[in-house]
Amino acid sequence: MEVERSVLIGTYARAPIVLASGKGCKLYDVEGREYLDMTSGIAVNALGHGDPDWVEAVSEQADILTHVSNVYYSIPQVELAKCLECSFADRIFFSNSGTEANEAAIKFGRKFQRFSHPDVKEPPVMPGVTFLEYISFSNSFHGRTMGALALTSKEHYGSPFEPVMPGVTFLEYGNIQTAKQVIQRGKTAAVFVEPIQGEGGIYSSTTEFLQSLRNACDDAGALLVFDEVGLLSAKLL
Repeated sequence: MEVERSVLIGTYARAPIVLASGKGCKLYDVEGREYLDMTSGIAVNALGHGDPDWVEAVSEQADILTHVSNVYYSIPQVELAKCLECSFADRIFFSNSGTEANEAAIKFGRKFQRFSHPDVKEPPVMPGVTFLEYISFSNSFHGRTMGALALTSKEHYGSPFEPVMPGVTFLEYGNIQTAKQVIQRGKTAAVFVEPIQGEGGIYSSTTEFLQSLRNACDDAGALLVFDEVGLLSAKLL
């Protein structure tokens, strides 16, 4: 731990544990103590540590192609996209993290808004008045990059890096009427919502709330973005 402090930039308040190995849902530190991995890494180790099928698949692929630039076609990438498309989606965008996915969604929102509102050539630049707006909710967490920080309601995450991206309106989580009123103004590029908030305290939205957002966004020509990164492990089990 002391060596790490001398060579790495301190971006996290780490627990005083040095992990050495893992098997299934168990972790072991350098002194042999056993822990139960209740967080699945960062909510990504749905198969546990050292799963033999996973190890075999990764080893086999690493022996064939280690990495392929996105300027080339890749058969495994297309096969995975087809599996995901069959389960829930029309098109797939791969990213490395939830934060990166949200940054992409911010860009998708801007581009889609200009497509859905072709009569508005450029957003107005008058102080306090914008056409391009995003909606997020109380107790939200969407990541730590600059765009994602702007969508995160807890000020202590973004305050050291201000000014963050402007144009974000925070509404009360679960308040159907307020959300509908703001979206219906027609200035919203995208609405970002966690169906179940993680950092916010495991708050679960209602089906009625999510459906009202879906309907309002469809009517207003805005994107609806479900940030479900914290639910990944549960979805895969």
